[in-house]
Amino acid sequence: MKTMIITFCILFFFSGLQAQNEIIVLHVSGLAQYYPHYGAKPVNLYPGQELEVKGKLRCKGAGSAKLIYEGTPIVVSGSKMRDLEEIVRTATQTSQLSFTGRFFSFLNESVKEGVTDEKLKKHHRRYMSKSSGGVKGWAKPEFTIKALLLTTGKLPSANVIFKWRNTPGEGPYTFSLLSQQNKTIAQLMVRDTAITLDLEQLALNLDEEYSWSVTRGQTARSASIPFEVCPASVVERQTDLSHEASFQSADPTERQLMLAYRLEEERCFYTANNTYNQLLQADPNNVLLHRMYATFLARMDMLPEASTLLISPR
Repeated sequence: MKTMIITFCILFFFSGLQAQNEIIVLHVSGLAQYYPHYGAKPVNLYPGQELEVKGKLRCKGAGSAKLIYEGTPIVVSGSKMRDLEEIVRTATQTSQLSFTGRFFSFLNESVKEGVTDEKLKKHHRRYMSKSSGGVKGWAKPEFTIKALLLTTGKLPSANVIFKWRNTPGEGPYTFSLLSQQNKTIAQLMVRDTAITLDLEQLALNLDEEYSWSVTRGQTARSASIPFEVCPASVVERQTDLSHEASFQSADPTERQLMLAYRLEEERCFYTANNTYNQLLQADPNNVLLHRMYATFLARMDMLPEASTLLISPR
């Protein structure tokens, strides 16, 4: 009876692996190749590629590949032909409570949901069904002007661009920046749908919450978007990952992705966006970066911008 139970568990495990097919390529050093089945021509690995568990993998020379399976990072190297089922089976599961576990689970979800426009829309709806960005009443119908959520949370004490969607109406928009006591700090008339403010010049208190909103005419208005000013030195201290072994062993791109995720955890959305932007500018054809950035923008309620990032695998 015991033998039958063990046999059943093993069969269940392998059937689960084959059903999920969720191995994702994080990055490749040198040349690593994937063989979908016996006798197949090898396919060169690239970041963002999805692999079926039943395939095989081989690295050339000093080449290596870092894979993600259900939030678990797996490093593969060596010229020996490796069975992916065996690689996954022997991989050490990382605790989901650790930063490493959270990050790779997050990366796994982002890459899967940034593949098609349909999946991206579902990702967007799931996050928008919550209180987005901590903005109370954000989705209420009376807020006819949609303020973009990159400028909620912790903002840098520097030039910051506040944006919102264009709303039909006559006349300019009125942009207002208020203190926690509803005292007007700044109020400007704007004809465009964006305004740049140097928050350092406004001498805002670092330990106080502020808010911004936009109105147009007599009825059109946005929700009140909360934020606080957080200097770069404080953000660096709060998001420091130098003590993480996984960060120390990661390549430069992976480190920046970890930083972007940590920034989002700390509600530093504006700085996280800049991090993704810089990564994509440095490597514009990286499929994985496109998907990571697309799902981030979807969580910021910037679905049109997110959709422009969808690209087909090479």
